[in-house]
Amino acid sequence: MLASLKDNLASAAAKNLLSGKMERYGQVLDLRIRSKEKTLALEIMLTGESSEIRVEVGSYRIVAGEGGKLLLVVETVTASREWLQLVLEDFVVGQPIPIPAVASMALGKPDA
Repeated sequence: MLASLKDNLASAAAKNLLSGKMERYGQVLDLRIRSKEKTLALEIMLTGESSEIRVEVGSYRIVAGEGGKLLLVVETVTASREWLQLVLEDFVVGQPIPIPAVASMALGKPDA
């Protein structure tokens, strides 16, 4: 139950952070983090689209980079639009993405 509460709070905080970064492209409708399973679910409404888009990160890991910076590495992802699926596979899967240190509280500790 405590993990669920932590994930709900972290999801809300992450949604607010991502909403600010995405406002030029559309609106974040929902973001759910499940830190124990290391999965994410995201629903967005992109400008110019007629219906929402769903992105699911089936697995991710947190790793420590140079200087102790934390990196998110998406291992598997699916999207409800083929074009987005291809973009995510080409430019996101396997690529380390810098994240704020506070995000590790939401996403989980670095993998050993």
